[in-house]
Amino acid sequence: MKYYINDNLNIFDFDIKFKVAESNISPFYYDVENKIKLYNLDTFLFLPNIPDNCVDLIFADPPYFLSSGGITCNSGKKVCVDKGKWDKSRSIESIHNFNKKWLSESKRILKANGTIWVCGTFHNIFSVGFALQELGFKILNNIVWEKKEPPPNLTRRYFTHASEHLIWAAKTKHSKHIFNYKILKTISGGETIKSVWRDIWKMP
Repeated sequence: MKYYINDNLNIFDFDIKFKVAESNISPFYYDVENKIKLYNLDTFLFLPNIPDNCVDLIFADPPYFLSSGGITCNSGKKVCVDKGKWDKSRSIESIHNFNKKWLSESKRILKANGTIWVCGTFHNIFSVGFALQELGFKILNNIVWEKKEPPPNLTRRYFTHASEHLIWAAKTKHSKHIFNYKILKTISGGETIKSVWRDIWKMP
């Protein structure tokens, strides 16, 4: 696989054939053959560079705001769940303002018939859902991903947290989103794929 690393290329220019010098400022990986670019940038610095109404689909995995000093068990050892400053717990108002900010930019760059997928846990998904509605998106589905091997229930004070949610939404109520029902049914062996996924890695 051939890829380039740089921070100064046009984000939609897939025809550049020469090799570019590496940069540590804003690296991205460019798979020339498959026309894939991966950026490692701050969302709020990167999205403004994308033109309006040009993206077919967005898949977002925003911060869950879980990092509050809690612990879990990993391979029999007690480990901290903190992931970094970007995931630190915040006030409800701060979390919701954050979600509305990046979702507003996402809506701007989506095409008229574009859709967005957002995954999360109960820590952030309700804010995401409300923000989507406030911004005029149309929620198409709420997918429940049931985890086959969830984290252990160390406190024994709650039901075991064994699921995550994925919200699928269209840009507006007028959007004509694409849903390949027949293809999905064929892939699933003739069964209709429901909104509860028990093994996400087998999903098409």
